[in-house]
Amino acid sequence: MPSKIVDLSARSQIIEQEPFGLHFWECTPMEYLDYLRDPRATLESMGINIPKRCRIETVIENHDWMGANTRNFRDADTGIICNIGHGDTGIERDIYRVISYGHTHESIGKFKKRLLHGRDEQERKSKSQRSAKPKSKATYK
Repeated sequence: MPSKIVDLSARSQIIEQEPFGLHFWECTPMEYLDYLRDPRATLESMGINIPKRCRIETVIENHDWMGANTRNFRDADTGIICNIGHGDTGIERDIYRVISYGHTHESIGKFKKRLLHGRDEQERKSKSQRSAKPKSKATYK
C-alpha cells in the first residue's frame, strides 16, 4: 500500500475551503503498477474516494526512467514514485488527475528548497502586499 499519504487540505485551511481535493503519496514501483491496473481501488485504499462519475487521469512525467530503473515496475526497492492527485471531492469537478514522478531513494532530502512562506503561515503574500506601506489616515475637519 502507498505510504507518506498527505491530504493537503488537512495542512492548509485555504486548500480545505477549495472545491477540490489535493493529495500526495509515495509508492514502490510494484505498488505503482497495481495503481495503473486499478487506480480507483488504490485511491480508495488510501481513503481517497472518487465518485463513479469522475474519471481518473494519470500523467507519468518520466515513464522511460521508471521503466528502465525499476525492471519494468517489477522491483520494489529500486526507486520511489511520488504522486500528486487533485480534483473532484464530490462537488465540482468530474476528473481526478494524478501526476507521477519516479526517483531514487538517494534523492530524498538532497535538494534544499526555498519555501514560499513559513511553516506556521497559511499563505505567502504577494510582493506588492509585502512591500506596501500602510496608508496614513486622512484627517477631515
